[in-house]
Amino acid sequence: MSHLIVMYILSAIIIVIAVIALAAVLPMCFMHPLPSSKVEGTDITAIKNRSNNLFFIPAGENWLVVDAGSDSRAVQSEMERLLIDAGKVLGVFLTHTDYDHVASLPLFSNATIYMSEQEKQMIDGSTYRQFIKKNKLPMVCDTDKVVYLPDNEVVELGGHRMRNIWVPGHTKGSAMYAVDEKYLFTGDAFKADKGRITVHPYTMDRRQACESISKIEKECSRYEKVFTAHYGIL
Repeated sequence: MSHLIVMYILSAIIIVIAVIALAAVLPMCFMHPLPSSKVEGTDITAIKNRSNNLFFIPAGENWLVVDAGSDSRAVQSEMERLLIDAGKVLGVFLTHTDYDHVASLPLFSNATIYMSEQEKQMIDGSTYRQFIKKNKLPMVCDTDKVVYLPDNEVVELGGHRMRNIWVPGHTKGSAMYAVDEKYLFTGDAFKADKGRITVHPYTMDRRQACESISKIEKECSRYEKVFTAHYGIL
């Protein structure tokens, strides 16, 4: 009888682990980032990195980048293929600091890193991303080169105006960037499903995310194109 109890307990543990793993992986099956290429109708280049995109915005002979992907080696390979010089990246604008948005930061050694001031808590050890897990920037990143932006702060860089828009929920300091009030880069602020905006599957605070989505829906209608990190162009 004791052996049966042990087997039941082990089986239950295995089922729980399998369900948790499935819940963690399944949402990725419904993500559809853009292929690595210049985005049609724009001068912006998307690089696909596993299940998400980072975006390169030309700034004269230089570049501005939104987010930094999950695999620096893959990003570097795609940049070389597309003839993008990492040394000419002036600024990297992070929508948030989850691991799949910061990995290739070390490639951009000449760039200043920008993020919302509310996101600082995600990397300074004061707020947990989930359970015992905290976010962090890659070890080689110079945190002295990080600029923390208030909500609606505008950065003028490389001939562009980058406006930070705070949309908390996915993380405490998740943000979007309006570029020249023409394009909007939303990171993981929401999930796009058949043209509908819903809560992203890996969200910290669903109530806060829902409040942000009301703001996002109003914002999205103002731009020519809305670029998401995982779901292509809205």
